[in-house]
Amino acid sequence: MEGKYTKIGTIVGILALVITIWQIFPNVDKKIDGEWIMVCKVREADLKKYVGLEIKWKLFITENNQLVKGTAEKIAINNQSLNYDLRTSMKIEGNIKHNIMTLNYIENGRQRQTSGIITATIKDKIFNGLFSQTASNTKGEITGIKVNK
Repeated sequence: MEGKYTKIGTIVGILALVITIWQIFPNVDKKIDGEWIMVCKVREADLKKYVGLEIKWKLFITENNQLVKGTAEKIAINNQSLNYDLRTSMKIEGNIKHNIMTLNYIENGRQRQTSGIITATIKDKIFNGLFSQTASNTKGEITGIKVNK
């Protein structure tokens, strides 16, 4: 009888370990690779005309071993689509630890490059958090929704 209980105990232990690892580390289904729509809501800025703006971006990101890279294009301001000649781009690099994503970015603005940081919590196909950037010392909230394709 002792051997039977030892085998059952070993199986239960292995299952518990697998479940624990599955809960701690993201699995393949939770990868963030792909296209996202990201909206920045400006809450603070040195130039008061920026406060209240909602800026929409089309974002393409990849993740490899918790490292994130990507590009984005500004596509709308306050739900008004931007003509292609008015759009700006950004490059993104960062990481994901557990469900927290930290991204550094450089936006190629119309007048100059600006830099910033995004810190967001990811759950399923949505991320929410905060951003800040050097352009007009801007700060605000950020939300991203993964586009299913």
